[in-house]
Amino acid sequence: MKRVNLQFVGKLVICLALAACMAKPAAADDDVVAHARQLAYSGKEHRAEALTLLKQHLDQEPDDNEARVLYGTVLSWEGRYDESRTQLNMVLANRPNHGDALPALINVEFWSGHPENAESLARNALTREPDKINLLLLDAKALIRMNRSADALRVLNHALALDPNNRDARRMRRELTVSNLKREVYINHSYDWFSDGRNGQLETTLSFSNPTPVGSVLTRLNRADRYGEVDYQPEIDFYPHFRSGTYADFNVGYSVHGSLYPSYKVGGDLFQSIPHGFELSGGYRRMDFSTGVDVYTFAVAKYYGNFLFTGRGFVVPGSPGTSGTALLTARYFIGSEGLHDYVEFRYSHGASPALAQTAQDIEVLSASRYGVVLDKSLSNRWVAAFTGSISQSQQLGLSHIRQYEVSGYLFYRF
Repeated sequence: MKRVNLQFVGKLVICLALAACMAKPAAADDDVVAHARQLAYSGKEHRAEALTLLKQHLDQEPDDNEARVLYGTVLSWEGRYDESRTQLNMVLANRPNHGDALPALINVEFWSGHPENAESLARNALTREPDKINLLLLDAKALIRMNRSADALRVLNHALALDPNNRDARRMRRELTVSNLKREVYINHSYDWFSDGRNGQLETTLSFSNPTPVGSVLTRLNRADRYGEVDYQPEIDFYPHFRSGTYADFNVGYSVHGSLYPSYKVGGDLFQSIPHGFELSGGYRRMDFSTGVDVYTFAVAKYYGNFLFTGRGFVVPGSPGTSGTALLTARYFIGSEGLHDYVEFRYSHGASPALAQTAQDIEVLSASRYGVVLDKSLSNRWVAAFTGSISQSQQLGLSHIRQYEVSGYLFYRF
């Protein structure tokens, strides 16, 4: 029995030793690829060394797809697009939908200025895997680069039907919608009144928006009526789109009479998307009533599922001291467009000059306001919206009073 056991143990040791010897090269190979990956991601100055290691490794292990994809990817980072295509196509020849090689090759086509090739690659891959989200996003990205907005929206809507909470798809659709607005006309009528029985204010706005190659332009004509006095304010908003995730809003307006509206107003905001569904913005406004009012603003927005949460602050320097206002909104999107079809709840608190639109607002020292907005598409061309709010405010020389506001909008797109 002892002799048998010794023989069995001896054979087992020999087998384990052979297995260890056979495993050593694979482990060493893994170490080479891991080291090359670390070098490639540690900075541009280390990429040449990473490429040398990967080439030497592939000369000995030509079937290592992981190493070849990394090799092709690093080549593309170096701008060596033809060489990169060769390496990545070698992998895709045997595995057409390789999870890393295909996106890497599509990026090569983007970076080398061939979005039509990127779109063709993504579209062909989607014939094999029509519901793969990352391929749908790459296809939409290529379509956007090719100025095929309608096709890109169709692809993004399909992606969001599969994954309604996908942040990249929601961001891309919103940016696409904002930067490619259809022509739109809307009319708005609002009425404010107060708990102490004083005369309220009627306001009517007629607006027209039009897309341009550099961004949308929106023109408005506002008309205010209070105490039998009428004033008009023309305004222009310009929404330039600089790059993916970066756009701005510039506004200028003046008053015909300078009685109910500020004599002039100018302002601008810069918006920047950042990872994890956040968007940051900051801006400045200048309004001239009887005296000038400077307003500095900053905001952070966060997409979460079908919600958009926004917190915005307004700071107004002045005498006897700096004042400010905080505005919080929670918007729930009912539809998938990204601009219309939503319900929004609003709350603000602070000094009203930060949110002043008319001279009536300047008289308010502070206010807490609660509001709700319902915006609903009635058809492809018609949209209706309703807003209502109530606020508790303190005005110059008066105790606290309540202010109510209702307004209705009708949009027509063509």
